[in-house]
Amino acid sequence: MSKKIILLIAILIVILSGVVLLKRNKVDSNQITIGILQFASFPPLDEAKEGFISELKKEYGQKIVIVEQNAQGSVVQAQAIASSFKANENIKAFYAIATPAVQALKAVIKDRPILFAAVTDPEGQHLRFPGSNITGATDMADVEKQISIIKQLIPNLRKISLLYNPGETNSVLLVKKMKEELTKIGVEFQENGVNSQADVAAATQNAVLNAQAILVPTDNTIASAFPIVKQIADKAKIPLITTWTGEKDAPFMQFGVDYVQSGIQAAELLKNILNKGIPPMDLQVISPNSKVFINSYELKRLNIVLPNSLKNDLIVL
Repeated sequence: MSKKIILLIAILIVILSGVVLLKRNKVDSNQITIGILQFASFPPLDEAKEGFISELKKEYGQKIVIVEQNAQGSVVQAQAIASSFKANENIKAFYAIATPAVQALKAVIKDRPILFAAVTDPEGQHLRFPGSNITGATDMADVEKQISIIKQLIPNLRKISLLYNPGETNSVLLVKKMKEELTKIGVEFQENGVNSQADVAAATQNAVLNAQAILVPTDNTIASAFPIVKQIADKAKIPLITTWTGEKDAPFMQFGVDYVQSGIQAAELLKNILNKGIPPMDLQVISPNSKVFINSYELKRLNIVLPNSLKNDLIVL
């Protein structure tokens, strides 16, 4: 076989390979590809993802393609995922679950919509400004109502431990509000800061030794190590209160937004962007209603009586 024929065959192989590759990489023009960046894995964030995906699938069915990445609690990993998302031109919009996720996407994505959920302080994170490509559903809790309910449930409460990571802006904001409300009703507080999951057990041990109850804001670090916190609180027989919902091994009280609904509402905002061409900045950030769940087993175990005045405000599980 001559060299010319061999060269011709080689060229044809390269051309055919290129055609096959193009076909494989060709994106259906009807597809809507959405990139999801979830900061960590625990019930509230998982629920926010589930609500978002289910609502989009109701609207678009098989046209929706989800590219999902989880940073596993690492800010560095979140930033790397955001950069990889930016390079993927097929992605039409992005969904950020938790503050570090939206911060990572905000830093690199300027030309496509970003939706968020599980972000406590959108204003403080400077997510909204003229021409902003970001909107979503906040999980800011009604702290005044939360503290009022705690005091009614535990009328002899004199001191409460605040367990949180001072490096998380959401937690810092909520703890500030909690301290203000606790001061108003004359309840002392003790702050127990954790910088990583490795610190959670020791901080929780300190909390149960120095207070009558533990209150946790929406905090990724604590939530990721929640079984440890609950185990220690249960052993000490003191009430544990979270500012998020969805824990399967429920603490005494869960207070927070419905995260499935947050995801659904973020999807509703995205539908307005995709279907009607409304810019993200023209869509107001949504604040879902808070829910209060009480663990009936914990009520009995801790010998706490549910006041009649609260029965309409609480969901007893």
